[in-house]
Amino acid sequence: MLTQHERRVMDLIDESRADLVSYTQELVRFKTVTPQGDRPAEGDDYRALQTSIGEMLSGMGFELDTWEAEAAELERFPGSGIEPDRDLSNMPIVVGTRKGSGDGRSLILNGHYDVVPPGLIENWRHHPFGAEADGGRIYGRGANDMKGGIAAMLHALRCIQKAGIRLAGDVVVQTVPDEESTCMGTLSCCQRGYRADAALIPEPTGMDVLVAMRGSLYGEITVFGRAGHAEMAQPHWTEGGAVNAISKAVKLLQGLESLAEEWRLRSDKRHRYLDPDTIVPTVIQGGEWAVTIPEQVKISFGSMFIPSTRDAREAIEAKLTGIAATDPWMRVHPPKLETGEWLYGAEVGDDEPIVHIGLRVLADLGREPKLIGYGTLTDAIHLINYAQIPTISIGPSGLTAHMADEYVEVDELVDTAKAIALATMRWCEVQGD
Repeated sequence: MLTQHERRVMDLIDESRADLVSYTQELVRFKTVTPQGDRPAEGDDYRALQTSIGEMLSGMGFELDTWEAEAAELERFPGSGIEPDRDLSNMPIVVGTRKGSGDGRSLILNGHYDVVPPGLIENWRHHPFGAEADGGRIYGRGANDMKGGIAAMLHALRCIQKAGIRLAGDVVVQTVPDEESTCMGTLSCCQRGYRADAALIPEPTGMDVLVAMRGSLYGEITVFGRAGHAEMAQPHWTEGGAVNAISKAVKLLQGLESLAEEWRLRSDKRHRYLDPDTIVPTVIQGGEWAVTIPEQVKISFGSMFIPSTRDAREAIEAKLTGIAATDPWMRVHPPKLETGEWLYGAEVGDDEPIVHIGLRVLADLGREPKLIGYGTLTDAIHLINYAQIPTISIGPSGLTAHMADEYVEVDELVDTAKAIALATMRWCEVQGD
């Protein structure tokens, strides 16, 4: 049952629905695409978006802290995913802090403003950065993942303040870059010393409560062969003949499939909310000329794993070594495995107080929420693992994240704002309530 204060805030969110839509559209129009590879962020949109958010926070009485993360200066450790050479310039981090009026519990509200590239523009019916409102939806890259969530959390705080409510606990708002690539924006917040008793991220969750997510490891396997004329009969490779790198790569691809199956069947890879560990080949490149036997193939892959897995690279390497041992050519010319930095998975216990609050507020909004896990990771990994902050996520449906014509349902956006407002008031406590 809602208190009088809570009902007042819910009414204000309903009455200002148009403002929430308008602000979501404003954020979507900023082209804040996650830089790819070694390229820096280009253009003024990253800084302009954060200026807009900073002005809103300042207007609500938040103290601002703004900086740019330096990847090379972040503390490296197993699972951190740090890429020390990555250029994070021109992508500011903004943290706003508003002190509570009493001794209530503190809360971090965190959201990433970077978005994945739009892909082929011709596949969009609505311009990816047009932020069109149509049929109860807001379309655009990031509308769902997760500028809609950022707008909802800021709108929730604005309605709490408009209702004249003073919170007993501190509220810390973090808007960060690079979640879609390395999660180093939030890690920088953690290493800068920001802590709270709990955290909430309005990632798209289908209005359920996200409590677990898999970690990831990406890499590349180089398979070696020996070039030769494809139209000419070849002697055995020990006599100088050509070796088809594509044929050798097939064996390794089959080995990766068998490794995924092994993981699927292992009892220690089962999780209450997550699928077992997996490895998926995603890009293959090989050969140069139709009449030349290919001398090299490169296989890119992604591996996702449950939080308890710490040896994904070692397991992949062992599988490749085992396959190479059965092939005379590959025993002499073994495949080469290269991986990036791995990112750990994370989870919070079902009995954490913030988890109970998340379930309760959604139920009070007429939802039938459940606890869920993500096959992919979010910035929660660092809040949970590094900063030791119990962290949940609540947000709209994520079915269109990363797709052409990405959209967010306005009704779900409104409910997200309501859920954040209720969770904030109940966690931090209303002074004098």
